[in-house]
Amino acid sequence: MNSNQDRQEPRLLVAIASFGNHHLDYLRKVIAAYRKLPLKVHVVVLSEAPKNLGDGVEVVVGLPARNPWSLPFAHKPVFARHADQYDLFIYSEDDILFTERNLEAFQSVSPHLAPDEIAGFLLYEMDAAGKQHLCNFHDHFHWKPETVAQRGPHLVAEFSNEHSAFYMLTQAQLRKAIASGGFLRGPYEGRHDMLCAAATDPYTCCGFRKVICISDLEPFLLHHLPNRYLGKVGIPREMVEEQAEALAGIHRGTSPANRLCESETRLLQRGWSKSYYERPDAAVLDAVPRGARQILSVGCGWGALEGALVPRGAEVTAFPLDPVIGAVAARRGVKVVCGTFEECFRTAEPAKFDCIIVSNLLHLQRDPADLLSQCSRLLARGGVIVVKGPNFDRIPILLKRLLGVGDYWRLSDFRQGGVNIRSPKTLARQARTAGLNGLKVQWMNHALPGDRLQGTGIHLGRLTAKDWMLCAERAA
Repeated sequence: MNSNQDRQEPRLLVAIASFGNHHLDYLRKVIAAYRKLPLKVHVVVLSEAPKNLGDGVEVVVGLPARNPWSLPFAHKPVFARHADQYDLFIYSEDDILFTERNLEAFQSVSPHLAPDEIAGFLLYEMDAAGKQHLCNFHDHFHWKPETVAQRGPHLVAEFSNEHSAFYMLTQAQLRKAIASGGFLRGPYEGRHDMLCAAATDPYTCCGFRKVICISDLEPFLLHHLPNRYLGKVGIPREMVEEQAEALAGIHRGTSPANRLCESETRLLQRGWSKSYYERPDAAVLDAVPRGARQILSVGCGWGALEGALVPRGAEVTAFPLDPVIGAVAARRGVKVVCGTFEECFRTAEPAKFDCIIVSNLLHLQRDPADLLSQCSRLLARGGVIVVKGPNFDRIPILLKRLLGVGDYWRLSDFRQGGVNIRSPKTLARQARTAGLNGLKVQWMNHALPGDRLQGTGIHLGRLTAKDWMLCAERAA
């Protein structure tokens, strides 16, 4: 029998990565919170230099590699050495507050999970009014609607952003992670950068899946004490709860689970993936005719762009990336049609639209011409299509493609990178084939590395533009 089973009081090993001294106040607050837990807790702080943190705190000094971002990987051999001596294991950065309520939530949900599932946490920050903003929600990160499931009395689902600068494992889960061969690996970067990779390995390299309890979200939220991302990334907690309710609707069968299409690339850190949280683009809004009364957005995220068109008096319909983010767009007055491309286009017919918007989605399609053709069939005579996408012909990207830097070579192979780098010139030819004319290309957001040209008025067309916009009309 495992000696851990003979102990009445569970034991917790906490490894905290702390680089430099700028977070020492947060670190002391975090350590004090761990000491209040109703467990036998041993805290190990991983640092690049000695730190005096008081009695009972073990400080392990040294970087696993020359890169300072490798420090989080130092927790792995610590866990491996003590895998048989503790019941629970936590890895955390030095500014994440963990409380007894969080502990109880983990212990309540874990016995009901599938063998390959780990109960995960999300981060929140607090504004001056005491309002919580969840900073895991930004860019291309999203719920996976097909994963929502009942686990005992709990409803859980996967979120595509595995990183929370924190994870928690049971002893059995740690042993399984080590046995997988993916845990005790050196510093690297892949789906996440090096700083984040160490905190996501159990889910990305060891055969586990991180699931969030959406039926009781609050105790699975951890406070990111610096509140440094407020106003930069993240969304209000009530918007996350709207998404959780949409997931519950999928589980009840009142909403489909199908996603529109693949929205993430296969590049390092998922570069050029479709953002679920795009801000309204003034150039795109200006390109939409003021007189357009029926507008369709293909590949809608949270609906900020689409919602900005509603006050014009237009009826805005959207094919959302998935029904979860579609619920957020619907709150903005957008009519959503959920499903795959095939399902959405079939549902929309025989409607005709005065304007169709496709923003940052065409480059993620294996056959962009087919999507243009399907959109053209829904466009009214004299209607306008507005297509925006990233520019892969700007100087820095061209050079990296030619030199084979990193995984830029994958941009030339859709199977490898999940990216189609067809230029606006090629797309213009395909648009004409689809019955569109009056084509205009606009090169947007001109800058070179370091943004030295941003705002200087120096525009070199496709060589400096970060984005392009193609506008065309359906023949009257």
